[in-house]
Amino acid sequence: MEQFTVVLDQLIGFAIMLVIGYICVRCKVYGEKTLDGICQLILKVGIPLMVFSNATAGATRADLFESGIILVFQAVMYVLLISSTWLIAKVMRLPVDRGHIFQAAFIFGNVGFIGLPLLIALFPERGALFYSLMALLDQFLMWTYGVWLTRSEQPAASLAQQLRGLLSPGLVSVIVSLLVILIGIPIPEDINTPLHTVGSISTPLSLMYIGGLFALRDWKTTLKQPEVYVGIVIKMLIIPIVLFALLTFVPPMLGLGAM
Repeated sequence: MEQFTVVLDQLIGFAIMLVIGYICVRCKVYGEKTLDGICQLILKVGIPLMVFSNATAGATRADLFESGIILVFQAVMYVLLISSTWLIAKVMRLPVDRGHIFQAAFIFGNVGFIGLPLLIALFPERGALFYSLMALLDQFLMWTYGVWLTRSEQPAASLAQQLRGLLSPGLVSVIVSLLVILIGIPIPEDINTPLHTVGSISTPLSLMYIGGLFALRDWKTTLKQPEVYVGIVIKMLIIPIVLFALLTFVPPMLGLGAM
């Protein structure tokens, strides 16, 4: 019940920040160019610093290994998402391009903008560490399978180009954070505190950015697509129920205790 209250409080706060961002764009306080700049600031500065400062704040090598089970359940989640969205696209007989966009939209979520703040709110001590572990698989799949789903017909990129495409400031921050924890390098509080302060701008800016996007999009066309509603039910209801059941019953069977 306590976690439900934390999530509810966070979602209410998120909704307020979304509305503020929406109103700012509708009232022309700022426009699409500013939103692009905000997005770059979040992706290249805010989220990397938030991840690093939170993940390395007191986390130990033991904490890292104990959290490894998360990767197993995350892999199961992606198997469920990829297989179910592929099946829906086939059953609904979506054109190939539209089916690929549908799959990409529902396989990959807004992990950095919304998932990270929720994790930190739910698990103040380990939330960023959990995110760092999950970001490895998430980023790898998004920049490989996700890119393949959304690419236009272009000549195949070289291996070097594909590897460069995997790198992003967020992923670099994740890797550096995990290495710092594994090696056991202490980060002085005098350094970590200002990094955390700057990184904390990510949450309000992210939500205001998303709210601004809502104001710029043509929702009439989007809401007429039936696969949108099927995808929401699958991703937001059915798969979470399956994962909750796995998280509840599998760890005790493995002697890990309920998660």
